[in-house]
Amino acid sequence: MRLLCRRPKKVTVLVLLVIFFVWLFITIIEFSFGLTVTHDLIAPTTSLLKSRELKAFITSAYYYPTSESLGNNAIALVMSINLVKGPISQMETVLAPDLTELVIMAKNETSSIIVSAPYLRVTPHEVCQIITIFATVQLLPNVKSISMVGDNGMTEIPFTIPSYTKRDVVVCTSPLFVSEQWQNFLFAVHIYRKFGAHMNLYLISSVNSFYELMKEYEREGYMKIQPWVKVDFPGVPRTIADPHGQIEFRNQAASQTDCLLQFKESAQFITFLDLDDVLIPKLAPTYAEEFQKLMEGKKRLAYIFYHKENYDAITVRDSSKFSLKKMFSSLECKHKRETGKIVVDPRNLNYTWIHFPPILPNGLEKYEVTENVITHLKTIIWSDDQDPSSKILIEPPYFDNSSATIISSKAILDIEDDLRKMMRKPRIRKIFPKLPNIHYFTDLVVKCYNDRYYRYHYSGRIGEIKCPGPQLCGFHQHPKIKCTHVNATHNSMEKLSPITYYYAADPHFTEEIGCYSH
Repeated sequence: MRLLCRRPKKVTVLVLLVIFFVWLFITIIEFSFGLTVTHDLIAPTTSLLKSRELKAFITSAYYYPTSESLGNNAIALVMSINLVKGPISQMETVLAPDLTELVIMAKNETSSIIVSAPYLRVTPHEVCQIITIFATVQLLPNVKSISMVGDNGMTEIPFTIPSYTKRDVVVCTSPLFVSEQWQNFLFAVHIYRKFGAHMNLYLISSVNSFYELMKEYEREGYMKIQPWVKVDFPGVPRTIADPHGQIEFRNQAASQTDCLLQFKESAQFITFLDLDDVLIPKLAPTYAEEFQKLMEGKKRLAYIFYHKENYDAITVRDSSKFSLKKMFSSLECKHKRETGKIVVDPRNLNYTWIHFPPILPNGLEKYEVTENVITHLKTIIWSDDQDPSSKILIEPPYFDNSSATIISSKAILDIEDDLRKMMRKPRIRKIFPKLPNIHYFTDLVVKCYNDRYYRYHYSGRIGEIKCPGPQLCGFHQHPKIKCTHVNATHNSMEKLSPITYYYAADPHFTEEIGCYSH
């Protein structure tokens, strides 16, 4: 009995000693490392169970009542989404959602449907936090509303009907920002007109007079200006989704995919070019005939790929002296090749990255063109010396040192005549004296891109490249240069799981923002 009475005292003492040593151990840790043990050591085990928040900006939502390639009543979606961990989130131990499908609800007057659509990744790398994805699925006829569905609710999204106006060729021009190179525009838009293409130009910002000039060309049916709004997630910290510093080249892959989807049912061929890239047909009198000739007799092609050859050009500062004939005559080949661009049959391809799609669709192939190249105006010198009254016409040489030329004298004169016809129009005649005679922003961007991106790219130091784009550059405003800039309404959205969806409404152009790239 005595033994039974004494044991509890020993056990109590032992327990008290254990508690004392645990308390002492915790105190030492807190004082030594500045931690609060219950928060810093225990809380991380619960944070492991938290999923990273996904934010998706819908850049395109096209509903196709009829489609040869997607099927009737199909939706095609292009989104910019923070699938890649950013610099800060890489330091955190969080679980990425198991995202393999998007869930979509559609309604018409009489019924509704909920479907799942697998997404396909357009961006082939993980240099940027926000990448482009594509998804498509068939819905109901005569759809009235479309919503993205989450585990805890849904978000209705706007959608548009794509173009069904038949065109032979559409040239999708990459988004322009702080653009002032009106000479490049006139060079390109008149060439496209001559050889049978429609220009669809994506615009973020440009010098006011240049914007006015493009609007007149749009009015005359030469091209279309498409506002390219910024990706934005109002109220979302940049540690979660950074659309300013972590999106590649002003969301160029999304713009090109948007253009492909927009003209998927109307264009026979679509190509994707920068403003300083010009493709001039060499094998046939028109673009459509050249593309047909290159594609016929081959296996089913997803695209054909043209290389780019660099040329220098001289043009004038003074718009009253501008001549496309003299600009053609000044072209000098530098015998340096750069990564090219593609031409697609839009029925065979649904999305593309900046230069080409990341993968080939099943059963399709590509063809690398050796019979022609893109003329890339790598360096354009603004001069005071050109004289449009000069009778000398020089056919610019083809890059291969043969006797071949890029374009014939007759075609150059036809293009010059078309320019003169436009310059005689009263509204354009008033704009021409106001066009820029200095390239202020162009110099800033070229220097910035060379310092922050191209010097790493061309030297093979790929691992040192940060997410590339104009966010790397400073745009110091010029007191005498004003810009027209795209604007839109971006709203905070109700948080959904696993993805919260955002979009822009009412895109328009304004002179109130300034000369910026976003």
